Amino acid sequence: MVRLWLIVVVAAVAFTVWMAVDCATMPRQRVRSLNRGVWVLLVIVLPVLGGVLWLLLGRAPAGPAPTPRYRGPEDDPDFLGGPPATGPSRTDKDQDDATLRDLEQQFHDRDDDER
Repeated sequence: MVRLWLIVVVAAVAFTVWMAVDCATMPRQRVRSLNRGVWVLLVIVLPVLGGVLWLLLGRAPAGPAPTPRYRGPEDDPDFLGGPPATGPSRTDKDQDDATLRDLEQQFHDRDDDER
């Protein structure tokens, strides 16, 4: 009989520790009803009952796992291919700089024409 009680006590302690760690490490989005700190305190103060309450009332179910989406060939740039880019590619900043240089050159040319 003593062995049975010893096994029950060890199982209760293990369950309480497991539930306390589970509650303490659960993301905030998955904690329902009460604050996480209140749940941890409840699990520790009411060893088995607190753990059962945490499982039933405090823990929100996990959302669906993201499933990999099928990518068709039209969505894959490697599949579509196309001509390889030749020469250095121009960025927006390079294009803006070229436009600014052209405008400055036009202003200088206009100033020279007026003299």
